[in-house]
Amino acid sequence: MKFTTDSLIVEEVLSGNKEAYGHLVDRYKRPLYNLAFRMTSSVEDARDLSQEAFVRAYTKLHKYRPDKSLFTWLYTICLNLTRNHLAKKREVSSEDPNRSAVARGMSDRDCESLPDDLLIEKEETDWLERALQLIPVDLREAVVLRYMQDLPFEEVATISGISASAAKMRVYRGLERLRELRARQEQTDEL
Repeated sequence: MKFTTDSLIVEEVLSGNKEAYGHLVDRYKRPLYNLAFRMTSSVEDARDLSQEAFVRAYTKLHKYRPDKSLFTWLYTICLNLTRNHLAKKREVSSEDPNRSAVARGMSDRDCESLPDDLLIEKEETDWLERALQLIPVDLREAVVLRYMQDLPFEEVATISGISASAAKMRVYRGLERLRELRARQEQTDEL
């Protein structure tokens, strides 16, 4: 049977075809992993959290409301698991988000072999990933969902369990915090 929609897959799974769930996993494993990775900056944590989200969704599939987006429902599960994970860790990183790519594990030779524009892009991406870890989780999740997962504010709001205006405010505050970190970096670079 060809599964074209999420609701058909859910119906099939709830009817006893457990193998059909694999189609949902295949469809959404990358977005859930990316969300967890952007929030934790850890490959292992992202893998574990996205897998746990699928297990949790499978066990709660009977509670899913077909009139709602399955994507949003899965994202909400993954985001809640990630929030809980981060709350348990409570690691307030003292790591400076302004470390270079060399300090993050690339050798001098690796950096020299990259064209200048790719090296700059890698350093910017590395800086952003570290800086995201320094802003509060609620602001980080809003920025990640909006700009890294490319979701509209309404979906950010639904996933986060807040109003659309609150989602916009969190994104704005998160971007402000990132700008402050960037300004601090530029001040220290000038010295």
